[in-house]
Amino acid sequence: MWNRATFLRGWLWFGLAALMVGCAARQDPFAQQVQRIDDVSIQGEKWFNRGNLKRATHDFSRALTMSRAVDYPQGAAQQLNNLGAVALEEGDLPKARDCFTQAYNLNLEQKQWAAASINQANLATVAQKRGNPGEAARHLTAAQDAAWVAQEMPALGRVYLQWASFYLDQNDPAAAANFLNWARPLATTPELKGTLAHHLGRLALARGDTSQALDKFHQALSSDRSILDRAAMAGDLFFLGEVHQTRGELFLAWDYYVRAFDVFAGMGRKSQMLRCLKKLREVNQQGRLGQSLERFEKLTKPSPS
Repeated sequence: MWNRATFLRGWLWFGLAALMVGCAARQDPFAQQVQRIDDVSIQGEKWFNRGNLKRATHDFSRALTMSRAVDYPQGAAQQLNNLGAVALEEGDLPKARDCFTQAYNLNLEQKQWAAASINQANLATVAQKRGNPGEAARHLTAAQDAAWVAQEMPALGRVYLQWASFYLDQNDPAAAANFLNWARPLATTPELKGTLAHHLGRLALARGDTSQALDKFHQALSSDRSILDRAAMAGDLFFLGEVHQTRGELFLAWDYYVRAFDVFAGMGRKSQMLRCLKKLREVNQQGRLGQSLERFEKLTKPSPS
């Protein structure tokens, strides 16, 4: 089941960028090693975004070993968080929880509050996927507290947006609206603007205002496309399909579900592709569209063992 009550947008946060090394620091061997770790980690993120989780794991694990070898706990925490993100994508929730917890403990020891907020937000995602909203709320409270200590307004904005998503999942649009209002002045980057617009679209859809929902999801898509956040773009496209399906505009719904499918396919996200395929079957049947599902079914077939 993948609908507006269970869809989680973008709460797979990677670790903070490693220390940037300037020209003056290039003679510092430690700074040089930090830059090497950062390069390996960035390559891992590229593999992750292409859906190649095996290579992503290899690079994140290598960066973790390198960080530990030079006593760089911030780097180790970043890579543990990234390995948790891979485990979450693979559906290994115990491993994801363990990695995020290890990352949080390291960041707590180092008083890296903004990074600790990310770890707690990711633990909230794990709890939501485990069907434990009470535990998710506790982690979100910890994420919010850490963001306040850090005085990182973008980090606080992200937590407010995740609270809004949480309450939308709990069918509490009034509480979600409050958090969206608090997040609004903090959403100053394209990433946060896209997330804010997306959840405003979800809120409008929950309230039955499909015109506003379409407007907000298009705004989200524009913001997410500007930074090529493909996972977020696919989520926007999927919800545009859902809005048009709700309105009975089934040819348009088909088109958006196809577009969402293709973006997810480009990322190798098989589970999301299957969810799009389910919606394609629905609208094809509801509207008697007579569209072929062959290419979608072929792409979602299990790989031969």
